[in-house]
Amino acid sequence: MRLILNETQLVSDSLNKGYADKKKPSNTIRLLAKHYLSKDMNRPQTINSIDIFLKKNLKGYNSVKWQTIIEKIVNSVHKDKDYEMFDIGEINITKNELTKISELKNLKYEKVMFILLVYAKIYNKLNSNDKCWVNEELKYIYSDTKMALKEKDQCKIIYEIAKLKYIEVSRNVDCTNIHVSIVDECGDVEIMIGDFRNLIYYYLRWKGDKIINCDGCGILIKPNNNKNKYCSECAKEKQLQWQRESMQKLRNVK
Repeated sequence: MRLILNETQLVSDSLNKGYADKKKPSNTIRLLAKHYLSKDMNRPQTINSIDIFLKKNLKGYNSVKWQTIIEKIVNSVHKDKDYEMFDIGEINITKNELTKISELKNLKYEKVMFILLVYAKIYNKLNSNDKCWVNEELKYIYSDTKMALKEKDQCKIIYEIAKLKYIEVSRNVDCTNIHVSIVDECGDVEIMIGDFRNLIYYYLRWKGDKIINCDGCGILIKPNNNKNKYCSECAKEKQLQWQRESMQKLRNVK
């Protein structure tokens, strides 16, 4: 999911632990810009503070290459004057909603519908309403389903789900304005989503798939075997840790 739903926590992690989004550093830059500007720093001070942070915490960072990007993001945030951090603690999915999704009897359709339902509830909170509209590009929606499908196949699934009255699509089948029609907040809560990474695994776990929490960071993962306890990032870190410890033992022997 490209939406950032825990901005306060991420800023705290950046300031206290040196966290930087390695895949998309612009996310970290934007959040730090909001933070520093909210503390009455001016734009040059904010740009300088972000530059210092990235030099320290982002591997391979080059001030010259990133200067224009940092200035552009800081100027944009300053112009908007919206420094409030956006946070969603959790999203609840009810038993009635899950039952309705499972009635599609097609796992591809079910995955798409589950993600659309979660997005609708997120946008309801984001916009402080209960209109249940999703405004996102299909490629990002399908990314959260973890299904690699051609665009025509993506559109076909949306079209078929719309025919079944689960959703309404404005204008064209590939339009990103989708109304979710199965939201039911009155039912018993079956799933509480507090971590918005690997969203689809919440549904697959409910369906009975073997889904576990990473022993390192807690993210939901689908293990390849019984020995798999870590997500890819934590597994890499554990491997590096093992290598460092092995090297240290060899030095001690010498």
